[in-house]
Amino acid sequence: MKVEIVDSECKQIKRLSSHLTEMSLRELFLPMTRNPVYIAAEKSGCHPSCAIPLAVLKAAEVAWGMALPMDVRIKFKHGSLGKSDRGTD
Repeated sequence: MKVEIVDSECKQIKRLSSHLTEMSLRELFLPMTRNPVYIAAEKSGCHPSCAIPLAVLKAAEVAWGMALPMDVRIKFKHGSLGKSDRGTD
């Protein structure tokens, strides 16, 4: 399958787009340490918590009919983390 990441101003995502142009169905399910999306993200200098590699995998699953096209989001509850929860003690 062809992979295309468009409309990003982030230089790391632009590099990711150039490193990741195709992937196979088999590659989609490889563990993170061997997954071409995460390997390309690391080579491109993406931050470990960058959501774009996950979005690429989710979009590929949907394109192959392996997942429903449902929104994925991370939601933080304000004030839910105490000082000791942040590891700043």
